Amino acid sequence: MTVSLIILAVAQAVQPVSQPAEADLIELGSSIKETELVTVRGRQEFKFNTAAAATIIRADGVASVDDVVTAVPGVWMVNDQDPGTNILSIRGATTDRLQQASVAMVLDGVPLADTELFTPRLFDVRVIEVLKGPQGALFGKNASGGVIGIRTGQSISYLEATAGNGGLGEIEAAHSFELGADWNLRASGLWSSADGWIKNTTLNRLVDSVETRSARLRLTGPALGWKFDFKLHYLEDEGGAAWASSNNVTGKNAGRLSGKVLINPIGDYPGQSKRRWGQGVAKASRPFADGTLSAYVAQDSYAKRWDEELDYRPGPLTFFGFPAFPNGIQPIRQPIDIRATTAEVRWVSSDNQDFTHQWGLFVQDTDKDRTDDFGPLLFGGPAPRYLTRSHQTSVFGGLGYQLTDAFKLEAQGRLDRDERSQTILSQVGGPVISRREGTFERFQPRVTAQWLSGDTNLFLTYGEAYRPGGFNPTPAASSIWKATYQPEITNSLELGWKQNLPVASGRLELNIFSNKVEDYQNYTFIDNQSVTLNVEEVTVRGLEASIFLEPLDGLDLSASYALADTKIERFIATDPLLGSPATRDYSGKAIPNAPKDTGKVSAKYGISLDEVSLTGRIDANYAGKTFYEIDNVLYSPARWWTDLTLSARRDAWTATLQAQNLNNERWAISAFGQGMTGLLAGLGPGGPFDTFTINRGRKVTFSLRREF
Repeated sequence: MTVSLIILAVAQAVQPVSQPAEADLIELGSSIKETELVTVRGRQEFKFNTAAAATIIRADGVASVDDVVTAVPGVWMVNDQDPGTNILSIRGATTDRLQQASVAMVLDGVPLADTELFTPRLFDVRVIEVLKGPQGALFGKNASGGVIGIRTGQSISYLEATAGNGGLGEIEAAHSFELGADWNLRASGLWSSADGWIKNTTLNRLVDSVETRSARLRLTGPALGWKFDFKLHYLEDEGGAAWASSNNVTGKNAGRLSGKVLINPIGDYPGQSKRRWGQGVAKASRPFADGTLSAYVAQDSYAKRWDEELDYRPGPLTFFGFPAFPNGIQPIRQPIDIRATTAEVRWVSSDNQDFTHQWGLFVQDTDKDRTDDFGPLLFGGPAPRYLTRSHQTSVFGGLGYQLTDAFKLEAQGRLDRDERSQTILSQVGGPVISRREGTFERFQPRVTAQWLSGDTNLFLTYGEAYRPGGFNPTPAASSIWKATYQPEITNSLELGWKQNLPVASGRLELNIFSNKVEDYQNYTFIDNQSVTLNVEEVTVRGLEASIFLEPLDGLDLSASYALADTKIERFIATDPLLGSPATRDYSGKAIPNAPKDTGKVSAKYGISLDEVSLTGRIDANYAGKTFYEIDNVLYSPARWWTDLTLSARRDAWTATLQAQNLNNERWAISAFGQGMTGLLAGLGPGGPFDTFTINRGRKVTFSLRREF
């Protein structure tokens, strides 16, 4: 509060000037003649002018981060274990269940503190920005792969109703109220309910039902020369837990997750989940003659409760022939509570000068409370409770100098300091088993040389990013894994080219990159413990290419391809089946949970007939071979799927028919295999087993929207 008062007092002494109005944003793949803005270097600028691989997605039809993944090659997500547990990756930079993120998620300018906050249902979204490559100097820790930025609050009021297969029904609405001459209150909300798309063959019922209720209030306006923005957000959803299944995929199909081994869920325990997330944000900004001063403070509160089975099979189970689980491995629970406070102060110079700069301070405090109640696996013992605390402080800045009309040099840097601690209790309220503290600190630079002239943009960038280390359970005397795992460091060199083409209003974009990752953090289950190991060195080499054309009036064509070829250079670790001190060599393997390559081909055509505008769009999506573990045994083969959207608009009314995965392709979206844990390898009868989660198949929706 004291800092805010000082800033306010100093700022009052300087005469503000008006900022230019923000230009309209457009859909990916539409004409380059229109304006595109993206926030890359702490300021909004034309997407074509940026020295970064940036993609802009209009929010139409985007309901979750999974839709962002489908829209942008090179981005991927694995939804694992239960609602909220996810592995989000860009350019092969992946994370896993217990680690911090490798991709930063930024909601209305506020970096979200935990991956649990990445997956709730999106609504009233204006635009989504995706930045690829290490962005540590610009966005801090946990941006090794890139950044997904979501901006909410459309410019219109609307009411939209949607119905679809799976018993889907939802209502989304938003309205802006003028409060006096300058202040505006925007209220938006969403209700969505679905019976589900995945049928459990043992229970003979749908198991992926979900109901979401969410609301947002946003108050904006000027006072005392400042522009204020206050937001209150609440979201809750409930429904089924993970709809995983199990089969001997390794034995029957050599690890290939397709065909007859890829079965619907067969477990005898349905499971359930419930999540609640509340967020409050207060922002203030003020433009001056030579720049803009801004500040915000945000508070997040999140709670998740879920229970399910862990064997995903019906009936009793044996463990190496011993009848250890007469009712199966159920129920298991892992309640999670998160509290986070985030604050930032930033100064950004104006653009109308050869020398530009920005400076800032960032603070984020996070408390995470997790209990691992694995039921029968505890054999009557207490459920351990993990209390993790993080205090992150950052100082960042950037300089840019326009040497000539076409040539510009930039340098950014950010010093992140993460003071972390973890206390492990034997149970809720029980005695302390262990407590560890550590400080992980890293300076992350980024330097860019850019040539921007007319229809050509060439840039060369070197950047670094890191993920802080953390703490494992106490290792046994024979364990080769350590109590503390080290930070993951990514060094990246990227060459980019953007070119406006002289024909068909075309644009070509090409990026070539090479990343070196030191101490890559890999999750595994060994010695009956969930631990993170540091892989000595991983290399990632790849390219991204996109072309956009408008050969005819109203016809937009686009094609994009992204390759991220990953390789573990050196890594010898504990054998997960034999346990310590036995080891296994994983050198030469690919890192898991992201396909080697992804692609997309799109065609969009719009015509006007009297008072009605008709638009059709078809997208052919591709994902290459995807490994799910570091041993590279379980994998999903390469696949294509097709999405179709048809819409008609007349005056303020819009009707839209959408079919996602039109050809009803089925594939695994996560997996965990018998080669990585003695538990699965020893289960019977009929075992050993591999577990996996399947996608929901075809989804068809019809929506009617009225704008006001």
